[in-house]
Amino acid sequence: MVRKYNRVMDKFKISFRCSKEPQGTVDLFGFEPDKAYTGRAYNGLCEVSTDWGRGKPTILLDRKIFDRYFEVVGEN
Repeated sequence: MVRKYNRVMDKFKISFRCSKEPQGTVDLFGFEPDKAYTGRAYNGLCEVSTDWGRGKPTILLDRKIFDRYFEVVGEN
């Protein structure tokens, strides 16, 4: 059952980089310009984290806010 869940979630996986340092938002603290990150994108939302899969909390962003600070490098 876990394998099926992982395959479904990997379908939404994206790689992105920070295009400019997020200013004025506490939620996005820790993202550095020109550094690559991993997350998910689905239903017009993006789920991001400074250290994906290592217990760091994830943040759910609207695509407009995501596009303001980040740039998608690759998606499945």
